[in-house]
Amino acid sequence: MIALNRLLTRLGIGLAACIGVAGTVQAQSSTLTAFYTAHVVSMAPMWIAKETGLFKKNGVDVRVVYIGSGPIGTTSILSGEADIGIIGGFAPIRAILGGAKNLVIIGQSKKAMVGAIVGRKEITGVQDLKGKRLGIDRIGSNPDMYTQAALAKFQIDPLKDLSYVQMGSTSQGIPALKAGAIDAFTTAPPYDLFAQRLGFKVILDITALKIPFAATVLLSTRSTVGRKQAEIAKFARAYAEAIHTFLTHPEVAAKVVQQYTKVEDKEVLSYSMAAEGKAMEPSLRVDPQGIDLILNLIRKSVPQAASAKAEDFYDPRFSSELKDSGFLSKLWGDKQ
Repeated sequence: MIALNRLLTRLGIGLAACIGVAGTVQAQSSTLTAFYTAHVVSMAPMWIAKETGLFKKNGVDVRVVYIGSGPIGTTSILSGEADIGIIGGFAPIRAILGGAKNLVIIGQSKKAMVGAIVGRKEITGVQDLKGKRLGIDRIGSNPDMYTQAALAKFQIDPLKDLSYVQMGSTSQGIPALKAGAIDAFTTAPPYDLFAQRLGFKVILDITALKIPFAATVLLSTRSTVGRKQAEIAKFARAYAEAIHTFLTHPEVAAKVVQQYTKVEDKEVLSYSMAAEGKAMEPSLRVDPQGIDLILNLIRKSVPQAASAKAEDFYDPRFSSELKDSGFLSKLWGDKQ
């Protein structure tokens, strides 16, 4: 179990601790400062663009840093300490609803929910989850939203039809299952793989449902976009090219992902990359349905969400430029 916990920590899924940024990150006019918020596979295009020289190839100088917290990353964007953040969509959407109107989503690299509900073999199907104890890390987290959105398709309200058990961390799911403290839990790769290795089963493959979700977005401010539109356009090209590398050259991508996650188990690495690849958005186009889903899920706790419109949260100019300029067609040919 010690070895398993060490591996999970290295993957960083759900466990990214806020370590901050060494020194003060100053956004300069000639250089873009960009950050990622976790050592997880969905952040891989940032690493690939840096390590394979795609930023330089597309004519932009980018300083890449790590900020292990969505809210702190959002604050660094607002303060001008960073120009672009690769971040989960939930934190900036909450911040914009709270009054941070200068924030703006400028692209999306992960467009759908990636996860699964795993549990005891005795649970025969989704409907059999009713009345069972379902573990999530905490209310309001991605696993919570995944659970609500996925089970709604089966006319199940997890807050009414299940017994929610807040575990504090996704890493506690397997120990809780083994101890009999829960019957199932909602998780993301590679925890579902680990659970299956121990004899548990996938009760619901959430990834297969292809539920639109603003899972990973490119965040900036409207004022930064106004000042650095040309540089950000080049950044977007490099990022789109990095996604292309991830999806079409897995051997190159795997080396970079391994470098950043420190995961040496090749099966785990391949499994996680394959799962994330299913939800990547090559065009960086923001899907308003993914924003709407978050707004609908939080409207009870955040009243402002009820009247908000998805288009208020994003600027499509960079994804439109990728398409209209022919960049994506040149990159993907007939595949895009």
